[in-house]
Amino acid sequence: MRGSQLNRLSILKDSRGRLVRREWPVVALAQALGISPEVEVAAQQLAAAQGVAPPVLEFDPVRRFLLMPFIEGSTLEVDWMLRPERRAAVRELLERLRTISSLSLPTLDLAQRLGELQQRLAVASPVRAARWAQQVNQVIVEAEYAEVAGAVLVHGDLNPPNTIVRPDGSLCLLDWEYAHCGHADEDLAGLAADLPAHAMEFASWSLQPECFEQRRRLRAVLDAVWRDLAAVSESLAAKG
Repeated sequence: MRGSQLNRLSILKDSRGRLVRREWPVVALAQALGISPEVEVAAQQLAAAQGVAPPVLEFDPVRRFLLMPFIEGSTLEVDWMLRPERRAAVRELLERLRTISSLSLPTLDLAQRLGELQQRLAVASPVRAARWAQQVNQVIVEAEYAEVAGAVLVHGDLNPPNTIVRPDGSLCLLDWEYAHCGHADEDLAGLAADLPAHAMEFASWSLQPECFEQRRRLRAVLDAVWRDLAAVSESLAAKG
């Protein structure tokens, strides 16, 4: 569920220091893409308590924005898997996420979610939806044979642009808009979908290796359909 340019970020400063203001898109667009500000804030607060996300300083559900501290550092390098220290840091991050109970958050059936996104894409752009129809149907059928239960915090969009490397080398995750309660291998599958050349190593990190390749394929198709739907939705919203 790759992030888009739909959420606006701005940096400001007050007595609390440098802050980031995050604004969500209009309600209709957010709902179409499965974004819930309330769930995002709750998830980020859970992660912040464990030091893997910035704390939420203010949240205004009416004006649809939150304020959080500016995190010093740089985004995770695209070639992070080739850097032993980064690979170790990402693996440690995944292990920490696996310890965070998220029973207070909604669960997310990724196969069901993919079906919903595909249906919305078919309405918005039948041509784009047709490109994914066969793969969508295949991974949804495969998902019926994989255990998807879980109760840990899943970021849902763990990738380099959403990951800040602090000066001490530790990692901080931003953009919790697709966070939910789910299986401990979900974020790992998302990383493997981004970097298929390293899928075998990611599978060795898995808690359920027999289902890992299926999870990776599901996330790869889900992310692709989401990107198409986000592009179409953003274009339609711009037109008015």
